Amino acid sequence: MKTKKILSLLLAGLLALSVAACGQQTTVTNNDQGSSSEVTSDVTSDTEVGETGDRPTEPTGQLVIGALTPVDNDFYDPSFNNNATNMSMYSLIHGYGAVAFTKEGQFEFDPTVVAEHTETENEDGTKTYTVTINDGLTWSDGTPITAKDYVFTALLENSNEITGVDGYPATGLSTLVGYNEYVSGESDTFAGVHLVDDMTYSFTISAAELPNHYDITYAGLAPRPMSVLAPGCDVEDTENGAKITGDFTTELLTETINNADTGYRYHPEITCGPYLLESYDTASRQATLKVNPEYAGDYRGVKPVIETLVIKTVSNDTMVNELESGSVDLLFSCSGADTINAGLDLVDAGTINDHTYYRNGYGKLQFDCSQFPTDSEKVRQAIAYCLDRNEFARQYSGGYAAVVHAAYGLAQWEYQESIDWINENLNTYDMNIDTAKQLLEEDGWTLNADGTPYSGTGVRYKDVNGELKPLVIEWANSEGNPVSELLATMLPETMAEAGMQLNPTTMDPSTLFTCIDHSGDKIYNMYNLATGFSSANSPWYYYSMDPAYMTSGYNSNWISDQELADASGALKNIPFDDTDTWLTTWQNYVKVWNEKLPDIPLYSDEYYDFFAPKLQGWDATSTWDWAMAVLDAWVTE
Repeated sequence: MKTKKILSLLLAGLLALSVAACGQQTTVTNNDQGSSSEVTSDVTSDTEVGETGDRPTEPTGQLVIGALTPVDNDFYDPSFNNNATNMSMYSLIHGYGAVAFTKEGQFEFDPTVVAEHTETENEDGTKTYTVTINDGLTWSDGTPITAKDYVFTALLENSNEITGVDGYPATGLSTLVGYNEYVSGESDTFAGVHLVDDMTYSFTISAAELPNHYDITYAGLAPRPMSVLAPGCDVEDTENGAKITGDFTTELLTETINNADTGYRYHPEITCGPYLLESYDTASRQATLKVNPEYAGDYRGVKPVIETLVIKTVSNDTMVNELESGSVDLLFSCSGADTINAGLDLVDAGTINDHTYYRNGYGKLQFDCSQFPTDSEKVRQAIAYCLDRNEFARQYSGGYAAVVHAAYGLAQWEYQESIDWINENLNTYDMNIDTAKQLLEEDGWTLNADGTPYSGTGVRYKDVNGELKPLVIEWANSEGNPVSELLATMLPETMAEAGMQLNPTTMDPSTLFTCIDHSGDKIYNMYNLATGFSSANSPWYYYSMDPAYMTSGYNSNWISDQELADASGALKNIPFDDTDTWLTTWQNYVKVWNEKLPDIPLYSDEYYDFFAPKLQGWDATSTWDWAMAVLDAWVTE
């Protein structure tokens, strides 16, 4: 008998309860590769995550981690590549952010990094954070880290010069005073950034951005090695803000960051995270990380004791076999009935351990709302009515997830506090072809190809400024994806019945992402994806009507809707500790989202981690992912 857990919460009676599964977790958006997990009552492992022996005091051993999202040769920043696996590796390679996100889900200044800090409410309505860095922090080559390295990060990442490097978007500190003038190149100083002394810097948030729910995070940049990225340059403070001096140009950064053979993006040799990038194998898409002996610890002072991490690209079809054979030691964030049941068979056999937790995200069909005809809210709603999400979930997940109806995941406290409210207020979009037809008629899709009234069969047409246009939905999906395969069996027939034509195109994930960000050869109407919420989940950016947030990947739906922008934007100025106001505002936001439907939300599930018994002390959660959990864990050989 399998050691499955029951959907015991039944999500507290969620009316449209169903089951589904989703792919790898990301902070922005990621292609859903169909790995999986399960919904349980206590969100703990079936098998005790035992601790055999004491945790070593010195690094030892090796852990091979299987990743469904292919490991890319890109180790600089998510602005270049928001691949889920690489995003986790960034946090292992780069470190010492002044503000930490704790295991308990709070933001706080990292005492390993920060000696002291002050917060000043200024008379003009701005707010200044002044941060002093601890002595003794060093880069991996032993060079001291100072406040200049933090100020350099702010100036580099928001400079006009870096925007010319492979489309890098400079939007990181748009809340600070002087951002617009600095990022545009109008000013060579950043007014809201100051180098106070060798170990102290300050950031000033503009009055228009306050109060800001996450304002502490704007004081929390991590350092960049100026000597590597801008050799010959320096940071200088002026009364008008900090500036970079020397020959600081796009050409310089293109060479130091983007050179395929030597650039920091691909070969970050001097870093300050818990691990160092030792190698990357292009053929196998495998990265090897080694412990950084110079690392002083995370916000708790914890240093890693697993000496070597091998992050290995695996496939959905063979990854459990690799775990069984020992060629992989850990599979994280698994989902989907086939994967989970196969893993639980190994757990029952006593050869593998497991650990499970709710997902902080959801699987979805994502619309590009800038493209005809999915720029129409009614078309998006009609497509939703053509999909039996409950049946999709039943077939795909086999009982390991629940259908969701807006942009939320099972792990979110807002969801847990709002289950009854959700039941009463959100449209569940139960499959109804007649409703889909009605919506399309209301939207003007009432003609045949020859302009006569729609006959009731075939593709609908609409008169758009004197031109007859067909109701064709271009759908991009990824190869080897079981979610795509199931959707391909369920959607075309029902959509055709409603008068829509679905054109699927299968491609590799990298190509798919270029389509989403409008940098590829073609833009599609719809993508099946998955998303995981960042620790500083900020919907006001994801649905901002500012083109900068679309081109930088935040608003990946490319939706320009004032009501949705207002509803999500209302969250921005709520103080972090005002949970009551945040919750009611969040409820209004998801209600508006549920109507506008920039995505068709499919499911949120519970992830399973499966791992070899040699891995000890494993305690990941949806917000404390494998790259964080690995710092506490150890291996026994």
